[in-house]
Amino acid sequence: MKNCKNCFIYQHCKDTFTSWVILFIGLLATISVRVVNLFLDFSPFWAKVFWYIGVGGFFIYFLYKFKQDRNIQKEILKRELVQKLSREEIISFEDREFLKTLFCKFKSNKDAINYFFIFFTSGLALVLGIYLDFIKK
Repeated sequence: MKNCKNCFIYQHCKDTFTSWVILFIGLLATISVRVVNLFLDFSPFWAKVFWYIGVGGFFIYFLYKFKQDRNIQKEILKRELVQKLSREEIISFEDREFLKTLFCKFKSNKDAINYFFIFFTSGLALVLGIYLDFIKK
């Protein structure tokens, strides 16, 4: 989109450095929380360190995601887009541009990467936990 740089959610249309840092923080938090149980038996200190990294990382990650989603929600409410679409009104050029930039957000693969990583590491943690807690004993 040629007018994307002037758009209210331009940062969603392109992968900014900040968004990649936040993704990395989320992935690091995911790993940290999943390894806590592994370290409980070996080093309670490191288990606590990983727990704090995980919870702190999730705090930062979800605060960032909440702020993004909240800004979009406010803009949708301000523009009364749900009402306009429900009444099947012809929407303005500015509203169409906003909707195009909103849909642009879904082109990013960062959320898919994060969801896959959470799913994969959760499954791995479950299998490893079951093995260590019930099979290896």
